[in-house]
Amino acid sequence: MSAWAPDEQHHSRRVLQRDRILHAMATVVAERGYADASLQHVVVQAGVSRRTFYKCFENRDACFEELLDRASARTLDLIACAFAREAVWQDGVRSALASLLAFLDSEPLLARVWLLDSLGAGSWALDHRERELAALRELALASWPAAQARSPSALSVEGAIASVLGVIQTHIVAGRPGPLTALLGPLTGLVVAQWLPSRLVAREIERGEELAQTSRTARRHTVRANVAIPAVLSNPNAHRARRCVLFLADRPQASNREIAAAIGVAHESQISKLLACLRTEGLVTKHSAGVGRRNSCQLTPCGEEISLALRAGEDGVPSLPLAFALG
Repeated sequence: MSAWAPDEQHHSRRVLQRDRILHAMATVVAERGYADASLQHVVVQAGVSRRTFYKCFENRDACFEELLDRASARTLDLIACAFAREAVWQDGVRSALASLLAFLDSEPLLARVWLLDSLGAGSWALDHRERELAALRELALASWPAAQARSPSALSVEGAIASVLGVIQTHIVAGRPGPLTALLGPLTGLVVAQWLPSRLVAREIERGEELAQTSRTARRHTVRANVAIPAVLSNPNAHRARRCVLFLADRPQASNREIAAAIGVAHESQISKLLACLRTEGLVTKHSAGVGRRNSCQLTPCGEEISLALRAGEDGVPSLPLAFALG
């Protein structure tokens, strides 16, 4: 064995530990809010010691800041690549929005923490957010095709960004059904309306909606028939658990009471136990808005994939027979 191998293995372990802690931070903040997300909550969720945490991060704020940095860096990369693929600015806008929405749909925990929970993390997080938005504005301006006769002003781009993020935030807070990609058409229209006449705006909205539908269909077809369904869902008697996952796929941010009514659970203790079980399996995460306020649940990325596998019978060979999946 070479002298490099142990160091490489050590580095890999450290990277895995950092990733586990960051995911735990996102989970805890999404459930409790940043103010109540203590270091103890994070290390318990991650299954690591405080010593391991401090080997990876200076403190809780540093950990949360890296989580925000990762979301921002991924967003900037996706938008830059989207604009680079297109020669016409309208196509660049639509492609960039499609990439952003698909990313947020694939990482619902990170989306909520980045767009919502970071606002309650203090002045340093707000300053961090302002830097992110400034970088996003400069990227959009720099990516605008040079051949276009009319280029946008910094203020108009800043307004478009604020409008897009505001609509997405409202969608998440309200727990509206359906994926964020369903917003592609309306958001495309919202952005291009500053520079196009109304008849062309309508066409861009239509093109955005067509792309969103194509993307949803393609995603369902990519779900493999051999996706591993956990035992908590594959048991023939687990029809309520399966219904719960499918309901949350359509109604993210639903409350315990809403879920119970939808899947036919009469007692509050039963739905609490069911959701606790699904959280333990890594399929569901809970967000607490504070004492006396409405709690909400949503699927994790793993839960989203499982929900697609349960529904694969709509467009292909199901991982479970559809009637079995629904109970």
